Amino acid sequence: METHNEITLYINAFKRRKWLFAVPAATLFLLASLLIFILPSIYTSSATILVEGQEVPQELIQSTVTGYVEERLQSISQMAFSRKNLKSIIDRFGLYSEYKDSLTSEEILAKMRENIKVENIQADVVSNTGRPSTATIAFTIAFDGKYPKQVMQTTNALVSLFLEENLREREEKALTTYEFLNKQLDQLREEVQASEARIAIFKEEHYRSLPELMELNLQTLDRIQKDIDARQEMIKTLMDRKVYLEGQMATVDQTMYSYSADGSRIMTPEEELKALRSQYLASKTSRSEKHPDMIKLKGQIDLLEKELAARRRATEGDAELESWRRQLAALEKKYTAKHPDVINARGKIAELEAELASSQNSDMVLKADKGLDKENPAYINLKTQVQATTLEIRNERNVMAELRKKYDDYVGYIEQSPQVEQEYATLQRDYQNSSAKYQETMQKVLAARQAQELEKEHVSEKLSLVEPPVMPEKPYKPKRMLLVVVAFILSIGFGIGLVAVAEFMDHSVHGRDMLTTLVNAPVLASIPYVQTSEEVAQQKKHRVMILTTSASIFAGIVLAVHLFVIPIDVAFFKIVDKLQMVI
Repeated sequence: METHNEITLYINAFKRRKWLFAVPAATLFLLASLLIFILPSIYTSSATILVEGQEVPQELIQSTVTGYVEERLQSISQMAFSRKNLKSIIDRFGLYSEYKDSLTSEEILAKMRENIKVENIQADVVSNTGRPSTATIAFTIAFDGKYPKQVMQTTNALVSLFLEENLREREEKALTTYEFLNKQLDQLREEVQASEARIAIFKEEHYRSLPELMELNLQTLDRIQKDIDARQEMIKTLMDRKVYLEGQMATVDQTMYSYSADGSRIMTPEEELKALRSQYLASKTSRSEKHPDMIKLKGQIDLLEKELAARRRATEGDAELESWRRQLAALEKKYTAKHPDVINARGKIAELEAELASSQNSDMVLKADKGLDKENPAYINLKTQVQATTLEIRNERNVMAELRKKYDDYVGYIEQSPQVEQEYATLQRDYQNSSAKYQETMQKVLAARQAQELEKEHVSEKLSLVEPPVMPEKPYKPKRMLLVVVAFILSIGFGIGLVAVAEFMDHSVHGRDMLTTLVNAPVLASIPYVQTSEEVAQQKKHRVMILTTSASIFAGIVLAVHLFVIPIDVAFFKIVDKLQMVI
């Protein structure tokens, strides 16, 4: 019963304030409908671009442009939709001409960026690892605007920019990668050449101590040691021979005495020199050095000394020449004719032969030779052998000294070999590292060059336009019928709200049912309210004022729309067109 009374109260209240509900709700609905129908139509044109994979198998040629498709698309978008490119499109197609006087260039560009939409189209794929994943296989580029043809042209321009920027960026990245790797290759080539130069200098400075010559050095050292042992044995043999020959000389007379016709013995030059020296010393006690006899004796002594010295030199030269000839014969059995020792021996023999030939041509030697026939041939032979043996011993000792020096040198080479090997290994390791990096970079350069050719021939990953933009036939917003329904619902709600507020602020009692509810007692009788003529007039005046106010508000809104939004006649024809399209 109480629920029925409440419903009755609400109905009565609505009847009392029906104009308060109807006028604002109708006004709001009409204004909202007017605004909805005069809103500019927004058209959209879109294009679908497919992300095509590389035509050449990646197992054969790898592209240098890598990364996620989403990242590359974002990067391309930033470059393609740059301020310069968008400004060019705005000027070419006359976009946003109505805003040029009211908005700045940056605000117009921001508005255009808001009207551009790039959306990725993803699909489920199976990766190389066999796991399912999501990948971007295509994307759409759309542009919103007021005029269909302008929207289509702008979308075409945006698509062209996007595709051109993609090609330019891929070719630029491939070229940049190739140039960078080529520069690295030049640097590594210089490092390899520097390493080779260091190794060459090191080999030249430590040629005898290189690790690969260790075995040869040991063999050479062993051969030198054997030569030293052989020379020592030879020197010992020569020493024994010299002792033997000197013993033989002691038992042989130096000269074979010659006798004159009267039977007196002819003295040898040595004996004659000795006698002259004794005579000179004896005469010196009784005569001065300037005496003619003293001067004559002095001259004879000097002449004999020179002759004997020349004879000794000739004898020693013959012995030395004989020794070198024997040594040359021994060397020629061991070495070839180009060996340094053989060449040295031949040079020494030629030098001695020249000296002997020169001395034999002098008168002094010839005079000395005349006295040789008076010496004992056996003694001369033994003496010559002793002198030759002495020279051989001296030569062997000289050779021994050279061999010992050579032995010490090779010992030094072998002792330095571990340190040289360590330094050489370091140089080789640096060279191998540089060479490996060089070869690796060379492969990368070749791959980058192939990748660059891929980009030039457009057979790498590319973007293909599969759905070009078309001219839109219908606007995609605003959804006018939906907005009209929403405006109607809001208008009804607004009217009900006004009635509720007015009823809430009215504390008077209206009707028998309200009084019964308030006093909780039955009403015996109800007398209807009798309006006076003044109240009736006041009520009419109040209604007129409400209608006038509503009309004024409506006219003001219409005037504002006409002046600041769209002319009324244009709006009227637009509304008619929209209604015809809806019907």
